Amino acid sequence: MVTWDEVNERRRLRVTGVVQGVGFRPFVYGLAERYALAGFVLNDGSGVVVEAEGAGDTLDAFGAAIAAEAPALARVDSVTAETIPLLGDTVFRIETSTPTGKNALIPADIATCDDCLRELFDPTDRRYRYPFVNCTQCGPRFTIVRGVPYDRALTTMAGFEMCAACRSEYEDPRDRRFHAEPICCPVCGPQLSMPIDEAVTLLRAGSILAVKGLGGYHLACDATNEEAVARLRSRKHREDKPFAVMVRNADVEQEERALLESRARPMVLVRRHDDVPFAPSVAPGTEWLGVMLPYTPLHHLLLHDADIPLVMTSGNVSDEPIAFDDGEARDRLGAIADAFLAHDRPIHRRCEDSVVRASFPIRRSRGYAPGAIPLPVPARRPIVAAGAELKSTF
Repeated sequence: MVTWDEVNERRRLRVTGVVQGVGFRPFVYGLAERYALAGFVLNDGSGVVVEAEGAGDTLDAFGAAIAAEAPALARVDSVTAETIPLLGDTVFRIETSTPTGKNALIPADIATCDDCLRELFDPTDRRYRYPFVNCTQCGPRFTIVRGVPYDRALTTMAGFEMCAACRSEYEDPRDRRFHAEPICCPVCGPQLSMPIDEAVTLLRAGSILAVKGLGGYHLACDATNEEAVARLRSRKHREDKPFAVMVRNADVEQEERALLESRARPMVLVRRHDDVPFAPSVAPGTEWLGVMLPYTPLHHLLLHDADIPLVMTSGNVSDEPIAFDDGEARDRLGAIADAFLAHDRPIHRRCEDSVVRASFPIRRSRGYAPGAIPLPVPARRPIVAAGAELKSTF
């Protein structure tokens, strides 16, 4: 007679890379269901740990699928496995994270996905027009993380207790918000400091708004209003350097469109067409424009309701770092902005908008940082590479 121990084994798999904050634990949970395995998955300070029991060939297929079928936002660097004693588990579960290790990689902030956008503009959805809608495939990551492993308690969302509806989604393995750490809704999540319609009225009337984004504050105004743009340029002490512009869509080349619509949503430098209705002071003396598409629900709502292109430049006085702390922003931007469109979700890490031109990175920041770029050859000794004085990238 063949015993259970002879045909089954338990393995511990360690997965490293960008595997936290990208829906990896729900993905592993689904794989375990597919292969009828028992055990658990959890985050630790180094990555993801999986323990699974089943037949040896099934565990082989399970381990291969972890690397081959990983979520689109993940980057699996390694999967190692070791055989450990059987425990006789009968179900697979997501366990509470453990703080062992401190070198887990955190993903970059991710532009709002299509599923969340549909909810944002669906009057029947409970998150209709909620400016902080997100799921496992989009939303804040790097800018809200205080430590590893990546769990809600170690993010700036820790102060927002989930309501019963969000908790139900968070704990449902078949929901796309299963273990989405920044999950929230109008009942339990962050709130704006002023209504969207009030902010839109101010923008359309020519006011300058300080808008709190993912990694800091922007200074925004109507990009077609020369008086407003010139006033912003004067107050910001920015004589001629072009302003970034955020638009709902852009008539650009195919390569530029691919960059604009990528998950990173960088600012893309494009050649200005003669028929573009931007104010002259947006980009004086240059044929290049820095263009962005909306990348947070708040930006989507502003652009949708205002129905005008907006200057969306860094919230600072020229040559200073971008403001990201609320009190600091009030002090530094109070003489520039006519009003503040803020919210009560703290930003933990300052992060500027990324800038690219035809796939060439000018500034690699929001949407890309802190993603590592593997070297084509091994380094003989440790290397630290840093960017410019104020816009450094390690």
